[in-house]
Amino acid sequence: MIIAESGQLYQSIKLLGSGSFGSVYLVKELNSKQEYACKIISKAHIQKYDASSMIQNEINIHVSCNHKNIVRLYSYWEDCNNIYILLEYCSKGHLIDPKTPFNDDDVFQVFHQILDGVNYLHQNNIIHRDLKFENILIHEDGTLKLCDFGWAIKVDQMSVPNVMCGTTEYMPPEVVSKSSLDFKLDAWSLGVILYVLLYGKFPFQGDNQDQLIRNILYDQLIIPSRNDINEDLTNLIQALLIKNSQLRPSIEQIYLCKWMKLNMKSHNIFNHYENEQLKLKVKQKNITLKVVNNSLYSTPNKKMVNSNYVESKNDFDHKSTSFGKTHNSCRTIKSISINPSPQIRQIDKFFNFLENIQKF
Repeated sequence: MIIAESGQLYQSIKLLGSGSFGSVYLVKELNSKQEYACKIISKAHIQKYDASSMIQNEINIHVSCNHKNIVRLYSYWEDCNNIYILLEYCSKGHLIDPKTPFNDDDVFQVFHQILDGVNYLHQNNIIHRDLKFENILIHEDGTLKLCDFGWAIKVDQMSVPNVMCGTTEYMPPEVVSKSSLDFKLDAWSLGVILYVLLYGKFPFQGDNQDQLIRNILYDQLIIPSRNDINEDLTNLIQALLIKNSQLRPSIEQIYLCKWMKLNMKSHNIFNHYENEQLKLKVKQKNITLKVVNNSLYSTPNKKMVNSNYVESKNDFDHKSTSFGKTHNSCRTIKSISINPSPQIRQIDKFFNFLENIQKF
């Protein structure tokens, strides 16, 4: 099959996968020999399911994304029968359920890349709504990339309409119960991904769809014991899989948990949120400054002593001290904030997250 786009020709090589509205093919541009993934969506199916607005929304959201952990959308066009979406090709397929449960470090190597992609989406007011193994592709260089924005939604200071979308095993209680939604929806799906990586099974299961939904709504989360897993990681999973979405951590709070901070440091990965947290804490502290020989120095609370002066009980005493040396004029300046910021709670564990926690 040859696919034409405004002067460029693409040769279909093989089928990569199929969905409700169409199929994805590996294609090669005949001039450059560059390989792409091409999503071909049947217009007949779009009309049958009244899905034109959904497809348009998918394209608009995906084309606006530019991040190393999100599959790139290069172009899109249409003919009489189909809509074509030309995508970055990830030759190693998608993430699969591990046959052998991952160890702590392997989990981090996968999770931090997924988290970076989701963080980018949330910063741009996008909820993915269908995070799962099949929608996490593996590039030739090993980079993980999020794909399939069919259920994604752009949030513009408005309530998000709720429909049951995605794959049930990854759905949070607020989706299966059709309650109000927010960005915490994706956080639940991240918790499911972590759980499957560690234990090779879903946290909530059922013999049929109705039983699975009941278990997601009402069953208690059980995390099996593994001596080789850091307790901070299991704390993270418990926090992400809290049924009340208001108690579930945001993406920013995930970056500030003990497990993420420790692993990012050990792998020399810059943690933007931790850096901003530290900068804010420094700004909130009262900084003591001393003037010595008309020069300003940032100092700790203890008095500075150098070769030009010695400590005296009277900072303004120019006379000889009891030590027999002259004490230079020295005064203490304390910075005072007109509107001091409130104290921010240290985020070390996850079970105290509330919606009104001040963000760092």
